[in-house]
Amino acid sequence: MLDTIKQKWNKIEKPMRIYVFFSIIDLTVGSLGMLLYGIFTATYGPVWVRNQYIGLWLLSILFFYSIQSLYLELRTWSTKFGFFLDVVYFSISVIITLILAIFYCIPPRIDGLIWAFYIFAVNLTNVAILFQKRHHLNNLNKEETKNFKYVLTQIVKVFNFLLRLLFIIVTCFLINGASQEAIGKSKYPARGKIVDIKISDSSTKMVKFHFLCDGPSSNRPTFLFEGSASHGLADYLSIQRLLKQNDRRSCIWDKPGLGYSDYLLTDIENYSQLYDNLINSLGETGPFNFVGWGGGGSLIYEYAFNHAEKLRSITFIDSAPNDVEIRIRKKIKSWNDAQTEDYKNSLFSERKALFSVINGIGVPFGLMAPFSPDYKPFFTDLSDEVKWYFLTEKTWINQEYFLKSVLFDKDVFSEYKINQSIPINLITAFYSSD
Repeated sequence: MLDTIKQKWNKIEKPMRIYVFFSIIDLTVGSLGMLLYGIFTATYGPVWVRNQYIGLWLLSILFFYSIQSLYLELRTWSTKFGFFLDVVYFSISVIITLILAIFYCIPPRIDGLIWAFYIFAVNLTNVAILFQKRHHLNNLNKEETKNFKYVLTQIVKVFNFLLRLLFIIVTCFLINGASQEAIGKSKYPARGKIVDIKISDSSTKMVKFHFLCDGPSSNRPTFLFEGSASHGLADYLSIQRLLKQNDRRSCIWDKPGLGYSDYLLTDIENYSQLYDNLINSLGETGPFNFVGWGGGGSLIYEYAFNHAEKLRSITFIDSAPNDVEIRIRKKIKSWNDAQTEDYKNSLFSERKALFSVINGIGVPFGLMAPFSPDYKPFFTDLSDEVKWYFLTEKTWINQEYFLKSVLFDKDVFSEYKINQSIPINLITAFYSSD
């Protein structure tokens, strides 16, 4: 066995042996990286809740180009045209992987930046290998006899060509996704303050929190706006501007996990304490008029139960229990608890699969624009900014992360009875195409 390995090693050109050694290291990094990111796609971790499919794609590209390195180190050419095609391909690969790395610099996404530059270095190495093997042009291999080995070699070459084309396309799509995030952050920078808040009173861990309070200060209560897991600061810019025109002050924000706030930490256990720290970090004087839109209604309702003294009033806009659609189906179809639970599990599996496609392909490849909500803000100059938020990684991975809790966690409206002295307003929007 060792003799066979030694013989094969001796057949490798001496200048190529160092490249082979590093290519094996690159292959190891790529394969272990794919395994880890594959695990992270299920756990969202290890530290931050983020789209790990992006890392999985990048490590897959690294693995592929590391195989290409070995292929170049061991191969010979029968025509100058074949050598020329390799030079062109890897020159293009160098350029597009450098572009990808540059776009990952702008958000920045650190792991994306590291892996993209790693891939760029591997492709640069592949060009160097071709340069060092240019002497093969003076000693081209003659056409082999057309036996089984020849046919198999041609099949491998065709398959390799298709793979090369596929990975060029994948890299270009990743550039599209990275550029959307990077260009958006350049065009629409953070509008408000960014402060550090503790995730809980018993923890030293901090997360960055982005918020904007605007409007004249007065003795009237400040409005605070809250939405579901996918709605951040940009969604409320129009209403904040309208309130300011009417001499009212309001605060809007990106919850941790959205927009310009940090990614969520995977080990946050007490979200209500994090939320209280968030409210306290605003630097505003309460009590406040809380406004909850959609899924934000349950969040402010629970906050009202725990901190009634900080609320002047509550306004719900299109808010309902998170599992309201399941309750309606149960009543209409006269399901028992077991049937309801089966439907809930089925619904969770379907939506989880959909989000896996969205976060695995749509977001990394920058394909979310046609599928994002077509909101029309009151102030049309804000339209592009609001739409951009729905193209970002955080918006969609946050929805997937909270999917299970939305369907299976307790219903706060039934669980808690808030202080009856807090005024409650209900607003229901109705849309009809008639």
